[in-house]
Amino acid sequence: MRLWRQDMGMTQTELGELLGYCVFYVNHIERNSRTVADHAWKHLSLIYAVHSLPPDAPVSILQEMLIPPTLAAKRAKAAERLAQRKAKKTKTSKRKRSTPRNLRRNNPSSP
Repeated sequence: MRLWRQDMGMTQTELGELLGYCVFYVNHIERNSRTVADHAWKHLSLIYAVHSLPPDAPVSILQEMLIPPTLAAKRAKAAERLAQRKAKKTKTSKRKRSTPRNLRRNNPSSP
């Protein structure tokens, strides 16, 4: 954790503020006298990844980093299903939908 913090150019106080920990807790973590929760490691890795991006990085990269992989997979499947439905809809709309004569009602407006 110390290496990441130093690589980002942060103090223990700044890193503690980002993670929601006090400076003493960060110090204990760096000296290996306290363990870090999984969510804190994920948060720290995200902070490190964002800091390592170039300043002109597109926003879409940041959005992809913030979306959990399971949600990204669900969104991809939903987009695929939507595309299939649209393709299916265009196929059915291209077909001529005419009612057979024996099923038509006595409606003067129908052809």
